[in-house]
Amino acid sequence: MVKKNTIKIHRMLNVMKGLYKSVEKEWEEHAQKYGVTSAQLHVLWILHMEDGIKLSDLAARGLWNLSTTQDIVNRMAQRGLVKKEKDMQDGRVTRVYLTEAGRNLREETQRDCDEGYSYKILTAIDNLEEEDKKKLHELVAKVAEQVLDKEYIDYVIHSSNRLIRDK
Repeated sequence: MVKKNTIKIHRMLNVMKGLYKSVEKEWEEHAQKYGVTSAQLHVLWILHMEDGIKLSDLAARGLWNLSTTQDIVNRMAQRGLVKKEKDMQDGRVTRVYLTEAGRNLREETQRDCDEGYSYKILTAIDNLEEEDKKKLHELVAKVAEQVLDKEYIDYVIHSSNRLIRDK
């Protein structure tokens, strides 16, 4: 006999993974349109929010390990999209900054997203009734606060608020 927890985790895992894969595929397609990977596009957006971020903090924001983050940043630096500098107070720390080319590319991807590129998940949510949209966002936020670490949740809130201000 299958236990209730097994059924719950099976449903949740597969639905969440399916939704994530759908968004990830579209994010990758969007990135490829600009000649970058989805991870590189993510770095451009993180640096837009926190230019000069420590490499270790960039890894935490992107949910990558440090060596993966170093590889992503090194490839981007070779293309002139970012630059790395040692921290003035602590030479062991590397900070990452957008270059003008990186800034311009990120802005171009935002214009594309704002003016026409539509993710399936956003369309699906937009098709919900206003009350259901609000409830969905509230429930996702409640679950995220219990599952994800506070620093990551704070980053998501801070970066979302910045995007609202940037409008």
